[in-house]
Amino acid sequence: MLLADPGLTLPELNSMLIGEKMREGHSMYIDIVDHTAPLAAWCDSVFDFVFGRSLIARRSFALFVILVQAVFLGIIFINKKAFAENTFIPSLLYLIFFAFSYDNVGLTPELLASGFLLLALNNLFKEIEFREQRDESIFNLGLYISFASLFAFSFSVYLLASIVILAIFTRLEVRKYLLMVIGFLVPHLMLVSIFYLRNGLDSLWDFYYLPNLSFSTSYYIGAKSMWILGAVPAFYLVVSFVILNREARFTKYQSQLVQATFFWMVFAFLQIFYSKGIRPQSFITLIPVISFYVSHFLLMIRRRKFAEINLWLIVIAIISVGYLSYYNNTGVDYETLRVHTVPTENKGEKILVLNSTPSLYANNRLGTGFLNWNLSEDIFKHPEYYENVVRVSKAFKKDPPQRVLDPDNIFESYLKRIPELRRSYQKHSTGEYRQLKK
Repeated sequence: MLLADPGLTLPELNSMLIGEKMREGHSMYIDIVDHTAPLAAWCDSVFDFVFGRSLIARRSFALFVILVQAVFLGIIFINKKAFAENTFIPSLLYLIFFAFSYDNVGLTPELLASGFLLLALNNLFKEIEFREQRDESIFNLGLYISFASLFAFSFSVYLLASIVILAIFTRLEVRKYLLMVIGFLVPHLMLVSIFYLRNGLDSLWDFYYLPNLSFSTSYYIGAKSMWILGAVPAFYLVVSFVILNREARFTKYQSQLVQATFFWMVFAFLQIFYSKGIRPQSFITLIPVISFYVSHFLLMIRRRKFAEINLWLIVIAIISVGYLSYYNNTGVDYETLRVHTVPTENKGEKILVLNSTPSLYANNRLGTGFLNWNLSEDIFKHPEYYENVVRVSKAFKKDPPQRVLDPDNIFESYLKRIPELRRSYQKHSTGEYRQLKK
C-alpha cells in the first residue's frame, strides 16, 4: 500500500507545508497562521530538511517510530509485571492493530505525541505499583503529558486522566498532585516566555491556545467508515472484557492495572473527540489499551494452539479490512481525508488559496503564512480592522505569493487599502490574481 499508491492525506500535506515555511525562516503563529502545536511544527521543519516531500521516506520513518513504541510498550508491561508471564504479545498486537487504517503510518503530531504518552503511562504505573514513590517520577508524569500536548494539544486531557486514576488507586499527598501539575505547566510557561520575548504572545494565544481550547472539530471520515475500520479491534476488546470478567485471576496489583487502564481508555475517547480533526489515526491512543486487554485474553486461553489461531484471525482480519478499505472495497470513504490533486496551469509556484481547498498546495508551495483557512478567514473578511491590514501587508511583503486564488473575491478589499499590493498584483481571471513581474 505504501509503494503502489502513496495516497497523501490532508494532515500529512499540512505537516509538509508547515515544515517548508519553518525552514524558510517563518515563525509559528507570528508568521504562520495555524493551530499546529509548536513541537510538532519544529519537528516538521526537521522532517522537511531530511525527507523533503518524499511520502515514502516519511512513512518509512513513521513505521520505525511505531516499531520503537511497540517495543517500549512491551517493556513497560514486562517491567511492571502486568501479566502472569513475561511476553511481548502486547508489542505484536500494537503493530497489528496499527494496520487497521493506512493513514496510521502518517508522520503526524498524534503519532509523535503517542510516544510521550507511553512514557507518561509508564510513570503512572510506577505510582500505582507503589514501590517507587519519588518526586521526580510524579513530576515527570506531568512533564511527559505536557510534551505530548505540545505535539497535539488535545493530549492535555491525560493530565486529568492521571489525576483521576491516582486519586482512585493511590494515596498521594496533595503536594504530589501539585508537583504533577507544575511538571505539566513548566513547558507551557517556557513557551509563553519565549513568545513574550519575541512580542508574539497575542499570536500564540490567538492561533494556538484559543483554537485548541475550543470544542470545535472537523471530521475527515464518517461514523459508518470508522465503525467498519474499527470493527475487528472493537470486537476483540469486547470479547476480552467478557472473558476477563468471567475467568480472570489477578493479583491485587494486576487488578488495579486492569481497572486503571479502563479509566485511561475512557479519557482516551474524550481526548479523541476533543481533538481538532477526527480521522482513523486519531484512535491510535486506544491501541495500547486494546493491546493490553487482548493480550490478557490470549494468555488466558489454555491451549496454545487456540491462542495462535485467534492471533492469526486478528492478523488476517485487520490486514484484510485495512487493505480492502484502502481500495474502497468495504464501504469506507476516505475521500475527505485524501488530497485530491487539482489540475493547474503551473506547478511549483508559491500560491495563496483564500478558501478551504488545501489540496491546491499539493503541487505548489505556500506563499505568506495563511495556511489554516478557518483561522485566516476572519482576517481576510474583516479588512476594516487595522491590525488585519497590517498583518496582511507584512505577510505579503515578507513572502509574496506568485498567484492568489480568490474564488470569493475577498482579496480586492485589501488591494484597495494597501497601495503596495495594488501595484504588485493584477487580476488575471475570475478568482485569480497574479504577481506582476518587476
